[in-house]
Amino acid sequence: MLQPDLLFSYGLSSGLAIAAGKKLRNEKSPWVNKYFIVTVLWLSICFIPQILYLLWRFPAWESMFVAKDYSDIPAWVVAIYPIAVLILGALGFYVTYFFLIKEKHFAAIAQVIGSVTAALFLVTIGWDGTGYKRLLYAGTGTDWANGLVYPLTDFFTSPVSSTLMWLEALALIPYAFIFIKWARENKAA
Repeated sequence: MLQPDLLFSYGLSSGLAIAAGKKLRNEKSPWVNKYFIVTVLWLSICFIPQILYLLWRFPAWESMFVAKDYSDIPAWVVAIYPIAVLILGALGFYVTYFFLIKEKHFAAIAQVIGSVTAALFLVTIGWDGTGYKRLLYAGTGTDWANGLVYPLTDFFTSPVSSTLMWLEALALIPYAFIFIKWARENKAA
């Protein structure tokens, strides 16, 4: 979903900076090192494409039913959204790097916890108390706008759910691999 994905981008990139930890602190620049480059590549190759695929396939669901269909989403939003995700990911990495080099570990970890908590708040509560209903809605944008009610359990057999599962696997399996590899390198350092 577009709104929480911005926060997830920040938090997941912060998590990769934490995994690199001591190794990252030895780098001269936060921008010119393998950890930052791999983080940007992960965002660009794994994270952002799955968001855009969901936006293309399920525009109402991906917009948390702010939009009913494609006609409600301005082209400029689609054009700048990937840039915003990349910038927030880079910012999350940089802020965490900054706290790590200052040896403020709690503040570094707080970047992950705070942004992921905010994203989960949006997904579950939302801006109007209907976040979980929007997340687990099995219908279309028109259905939502017309007030059509589906049982929450219908979501788990919906096309959105099955698509979401394999797309998230394509993003999170590489993320887990990178995170574990860097955490092991960090521990050995």
